[in-house]
Amino acid sequence: METAKKSLAILCAILFVVTAVGALFFFNFDRNAFTAETYQAAFAREDFYNKIPGVMAEAVTSPDSGQGQFPLVMRGMTREAWETFFRSLLPPDVLKGMGDQALHSTFAYFNGQTDSAHIDLTPLKTSMAGNAGMQAIFSILSTQPACTLDQMARMTLGIFTGGEIEFCNPPAELNPVLTPIIQTQLQVTAAAIPDQVTIISASPQNDPRERLQTARFFMRLSPILPLVFLLGLTMLVVRSFKSWLSWWGIPFLAAGTISFLMALTGAPLFGAVLQRMLVNRMPAYLPAIFLDYGSDLASAMLKALLTPILWQGLLLALLGLGMAVAGYFVKEQKTVADQ
Repeated sequence: METAKKSLAILCAILFVVTAVGALFFFNFDRNAFTAETYQAAFAREDFYNKIPGVMAEAVTSPDSGQGQFPLVMRGMTREAWETFFRSLLPPDVLKGMGDQALHSTFAYFNGQTDSAHIDLTPLKTSMAGNAGMQAIFSILSTQPACTLDQMARMTLGIFTGGEIEFCNPPAELNPVLTPIIQTQLQVTAAAIPDQVTIISASPQNDPRERLQTARFFMRLSPILPLVFLLGLTMLVVRSFKSWLSWWGIPFLAAGTISFLMALTGAPLFGAVLQRMLVNRMPAYLPAIFLDYGSDLASAMLKALLTPILWQGLLLALLGLGMAVAGYFVKEQKTVADQ
């Protein structure tokens, strides 16, 4: 009978270790993966906010961007020029504000607080229609080679015919002529830009958030299962303080060590898996630059998610080690007293 109880207790200990490791991951994933603050910290640490102008420039210069709506002087701009333009319009604090707003809107959607997520483009519109837009355009033009006579002739023709203006550095004498034209077109372009762009919206027929909420419900309940196995182990073999320390300490040590090692080495592995998912599932119309940042972004997010598990696993392992060592010395002390 005692042998059977001990065998069942060992099985409960093994199942506790397996389910405790899973519970640490699931519970922390539910707690941290659906809050904007987790990703804000990851984005700031990896300087992802600073990469937003590059993403926007890639989108603008893509074949399907429809550059006909842009001011004449901007239609010949390269990707690098567009990135410089967006950096001039949107300083780091504004970029961070736009990124944080998009994150909060996205997770409000995922958490069922709203039915859509959006990006606020008001800061971009305000900067484009104001002096910052003009300064950004002339700043970019000043970095270009000086216009040749032929280019100046085509530029003058473009001004009066509404055609495309040559992308070069015009002489200062043309600035008074170009300024009102560029300013007007910037204001028209800014007015045409919507105040916000919807990232994702709920489908009345098949809302995926319902399945997500169900999955998160079970994630929150995941710690119950290892507690059940721990209770079964306790009822089967724990008969004294010494046996409690030993039978709890070793499973705690094993579960904590495994969780710690998985969290320590898991970010690169899981980042590669997430990057593969992004590549396979990314719609074709999104700019390819997302693929360049996908691996770094996935690794940064997973690092933020796995950090709590790393520390919790370490604490659990230290607790288990302390209990196991204490159980050993309690046993030794009892043996000496008995003699």
